[in-house]
Amino acid sequence: MTRPDTPEQSTEQIARRRIAELLQNGRLPSLETLLQREAVSIDELALDLLTHQVEIEVQVEQLRQANEALEQERRKFETIFHDMPVSAMLVELDSGAVSAANQKLHRMFPHRFGDTSGIHYLRHLGENRFDQDRISLGLAECRNGRAADVKAVSLIDKTPDSYLMCDLRMARLSIGENGDSTVLAVIQPYDRRY
Repeated sequence: MTRPDTPEQSTEQIARRRIAELLQNGRLPSLETLLQREAVSIDELALDLLTHQVEIEVQVEQLRQANEALEQERRKFETIFHDMPVSAMLVELDSGAVSAANQKLHRMFPHRFGDTSGIHYLRHLGENRFDQDRISLGLAECRNGRAADVKAVSLIDKTPDSYLMCDLRMARLSIGENGDSTVLAVIQPYDRRY
């Protein structure tokens, strides 16, 4: 396996060079093809198996790098979402449950979102039945693939005297591993203190 004019190479180096050549030519044989040969030498089979091992190692490294890049993007999104200068939440499209709320929303509704023991629903932020129905209609618009603006809606923290008049803007997003549909809801209060 050595040539007189080249230094001796390890089996792994030969396998790596061979896999690069085969990949460039698009002719990397499958393991099944290798085992169906009539005459197979043990050295040749070992080299072919090592070649496949190297290919798998390359693919594992590529997957690791892709997962690392996705994780960095996820952390970047979370940072942007939580530090947004507006109150925002992510809402599950089907149920209307709030799955995430940013820091500004926590400050705007400290009693409701300070309690992490239960499930919060976007609809229940409405002060009265009329506002709750308008919020539900906005979510229905998002289910149909359109953005929704619910203007001049009263949102309540938990007590009847702690409400805010706001505009609620909602847009459907596809995020997550399965491309699950989520609604990004941004709350713009009329009182600029928030």
